[in-house]
Amino acid sequence: MIEEQPKISEWIPIAEKLPEPGEYILLSFENYTLADIGRYEKDEDDSGAFYLGDEDESCASINLFVNAWMPLPKPYRPDDSMEAEEMLTL
Repeated sequence: MIEEQPKISEWIPIAEKLPEPGEYILLSFENYTLADIGRYEKDEDDSGAFYLGDEDESCASINLFVNAWMPLPKPYRPDDSMEAEEMLTL
């Protein structure tokens, strides 16, 4: 059975699916209005936690409760047809 892929810019509730460990993602919080970039890490006992950016403290340890996440968009890349010299003058 093929698993449905989420649409780009669609929040994925953590109750439905957890992100791949170590991948940077956009986090939504149930108790904070702004989203932030973070990651999900699994522990040795197979439990996991969300972390902001490269921080070592989990979101829960600083009273931020993740309720959903979404993949980050791909970084902007100039049109491949643009010459390297043209990109330097921009």
